Amino acid sequence: MDISDSRYFITINDSMVTAVSPDGNAHIGGCLDTDIPFEDHSFTELIAMMRERIASLVNRGAGYILADSCKSLRQARAAVFACRKEKVGLIICLDCDEDGETPYGDNAAACLIALQELGLLAFGVSGELTPGQCTKVLDLLVPFAKIPLIAAPTAGEPNPLIPELYDLAPQKMADSVLPLLDRGVTMLAENDGVTEQHAALLKRELFSYDASGLRLEREDEEDNIILSNNREFFVINDERLEFTEPILCSQDMADKLIAAEEESYDVLLIRIESADDALVFEDNAHLAALPVMFSADNEIALKAALMLYDGRAMIDSESAIKEDALGKIAAKYGSLIY
Repeated sequence: MDISDSRYFITINDSMVTAVSPDGNAHIGGCLDTDIPFEDHSFTELIAMMRERIASLVNRGAGYILADSCKSLRQARAAVFACRKEKVGLIICLDCDEDGETPYGDNAAACLIALQELGLLAFGVSGELTPGQCTKVLDLLVPFAKIPLIAAPTAGEPNPLIPELYDLAPQKMADSVLPLLDRGVTMLAENDGVTEQHAALLKRELFSYDASGLRLEREDEEDNIILSNNREFFVINDERLEFTEPILCSQDMADKLIAAEEESYDVLLIRIESADDALVFEDNAHLAALPVMFSADNEIALKAALMLYDGRAMIDSESAIKEDALGKIAAKYGSLIY
């Protein structure tokens, strides 16, 4: 499914997805339930469980996967790696509030920055947001977006007396999605309260929208480095970066991570010497309020650290790993060599 040069309206029926393009072609995918409590499982276990669900959807004819209502960056990243194993494309819709915060406190823009480097088909928002609330979140995403954007707004609030009736009538909702299209959204998906009448008008607005004059402002990556963890994004001028001394991974590294922020460093330089080090840093990463650069001389250790890190990291170019291998690792994990 190539979604880079078209628009799609997505409907979800049980666990299967249909994406219709303006020419009437229907592309069948699968809807992945990502709601696995990640606190109860290791990241590799999370990937394995999602891979099993994805394989079942692919066996039923899914040509791509929609991970609808992801509630955390960790869940979304697990879906990415699981889809890679099954060699199928992935669209992610993040469940967040109108301020762009997920139920686990992750930041929508930070999630986009980390995930789009991993090869998504599209990224966007769902949950219980009206078109106006979706627009507010899209304002946070647009400056960083390199991939197609998707939105799955609801038809407003249900009537307390007639729960199946929502407060946005079909034409009113269709008018309300125009600001989303003005922000570069090329895919709309059904959500609560969207009837057949809503869907028909939404498709009309989506497919007839003229984006030829659309000019969206993006962050300048020529002058700035853009990194993230799960809760925050960092736009840093690369002419004045100040790194910490190499921080070794140990059970007492928490104090060093906290102190680095207090001492006004720009980036944490984390030394990874083994796969066990990657696990130690994973346990302490929630204390890392600054962006991260990993330094390693072992490919397996570096890969483990990048896989387990919920964000977009840098890789130290002086790591004792061959240049071509370092480039492949950076591409695989969406990292930046510095």
